[in-house]
Amino acid sequence: MDKFLRLISRLSIGVLIIFELLNQLGFLHYSLDFTWLGLAITSIIVWFLVETCSHLLRKYCGHPVAGWVLFLTAAGLYVDALGDIMRWYGNFGWYDQVAHSVGGAAAGGILFFIIYSFNRAGKIKLTHFSQAAFALCASSFFGTLYELEEYFEDYFTGSKRLGDGSDTANDMFLNLTGALIIILITTLYLRFKKTAKKQYVSN
Repeated sequence: MDKFLRLISRLSIGVLIIFELLNQLGFLHYSLDFTWLGLAITSIIVWFLVETCSHLLRKYCGHPVAGWVLFLTAAGLYVDALGDIMRWYGNFGWYDQVAHSVGGAAAGGILFFIIYSFNRAGKIKLTHFSQAAFALCASSFFGTLYELEEYFEDYFTGSKRLGDGSDTANDMFLNLTGALIIILITTLYLRFKKTAKKQYVSN
């Protein structure tokens, strides 16, 4: 199942990037709210970072990135892309908030998995709280980079994607909230699992 998820997720991301580039280069002519360049840059950078992490995990931890992590990556990219292509960002005010919450949750889950994997392999030594805090800070950093990408897209293309200061602050807050929720759920699950294992061994 894990291999299947990795395969389907990689194919989905690959198809999305090709579709975005074909539109950016003028071979396809689908319209959207903002720019194909912005979508393509976001998809390529996210794909590159996740695949780099997968390579490092395989090298130092003995396993690649999990299938559900790649699935979360693909889901986050498609939520963003479809919102632009289908004009949901422009037509539904709530969609932008949902997209940032989902994106933040995906980033938080992915980063926590990577940090947890390195910790479990003995490459780093962090408590569950420290792992969660690091993942939250890292996801906040990537959320900031996303907002900067929107800023530069507006600056060079006039796309008006960034919105006003209130919108930007709200986006960053929702990115952080989504990441915090998924990290808390994952941390509590791991602690519960560890406690249950200790009780089983003691009995």
